[in-house]
Formats: sequence, structure tokens, C-alpha cells
Amino acid sequence: MTFHFTEVAGFISLFFYASFFEWVLHRFLMHQPIWSYPFKSHALIHHGIFRSGPTYFLTHDEDLKKVRFAWWNAPLILGLHVPLLLWIQDLLQMNIFFGGMTALGLYYFLYEYLHFCMHVPKERWIEKTAWFSWLDSHHHMHHKRHYNNLNVVLPLADLVFGTLVPARDRIAVPERRRRTLTLTPTMGQIRS
Repeated sequence: MTFHFTEVAGFISLFFYASFFEWVLHRFLMHQPIWSYPFKSHALIHHGIFRSGPTYFLTHDEDLKKVRFAWWNAPLILGLHVPLLLWIQDLLQMNIFFGGMTALGLYYFLYEYLHFCMHVPKERWIEKTAWFSWLDSHHHMHHKRHYNNLNVVLPLADLVFGTLVPARDRIAVPERRRRTLTLTPTMGQIRS
């Protein structure tokens, strides 16, 4: 397999595209009752548990599963893009498929990881960066104003669509929420 400039172009283009995909998915499927599952799991359950202020952070261990999407969301989202990317690749006659799928996979991973770190802080190295601090404040503002700051990873679509609301300060992480959470191997129970 040889390295192609078009794969890099596909990666960059699809990473920026992912910001808009995330925004549309978040705005119209997760915050509107168009389809029951995403609306219920996100707008009603996730936002019902993780609010603004101190309840922005995980307060009850049993709510840990409500931070991430269900396991099947990643293959579904990536799988839906396979025919689209193959069609674009054929249309443009440029190799963009693997770069594009890599970008979408990385974006999804970053969404899940950053979102988890935001709601379940543990003083990870990434949580100490200025970039994460800004994104965390940005996302906390979304939990105050549900139709603003819809992006988690790259707020480009928020900027373009006018939903970007600046957050003044990062919310302080209460000491009791900085504990290490581990899963017990036999019970699947969470211990602190």
C-alpha cells in the first residue's frame, strides 16, 4: 500500500465534516423526539442525570453507563459512511476511503473519550491541557443551554451555525468526584 496525498486530504476533509455530522446528529436526533432511542437516551436520561453545576460530573456510580453511547453506535455510524465514502471516492476518482474512515473513527473515539473525561474527571494528563479545559467549559455550557455548544470535539459547526456560546470559566471538579473508578471482573460492579 502506498501513501497518497488524497488519503491525507480525505482524512482532513472528513475530520472537518465530522464536526458538522456530530452537530446535526446532536441537534436533530439527540435533542428532538424524531427517533425515540437517541432522544430518550441523550436528552432525557443523559441530560437528566448530568446537569450544570456540580451534577455535571458523575455523582452516582450506577450512572457511569449513561456517559457513553451504546457499543453499537460506533459500527453503525461508521458503517453508514462506507457507501457514501465509496461513492465519493468513485465520483472524484481519488483514494479517500481509508483516510476518511480513519478520520471518522478517530473523531468518534475522541468524542467518546473526551466526553467521558468531562463527566468523569480523574486528573488525566489530557484534562490538564488548555485545549481540554476550553472544550470542557464549552460542553458544560451545553448542559446549561441544550441547543448551544452541540459539538464536543471540534466546535466548527457550532461556529458556522451560530450555536457557539462562549463559556467564561471551567467548572471546578469537586474533590470527591476525582476518585479512580474500577470495574470488578466478576460482578461488573464499580468500586471507588
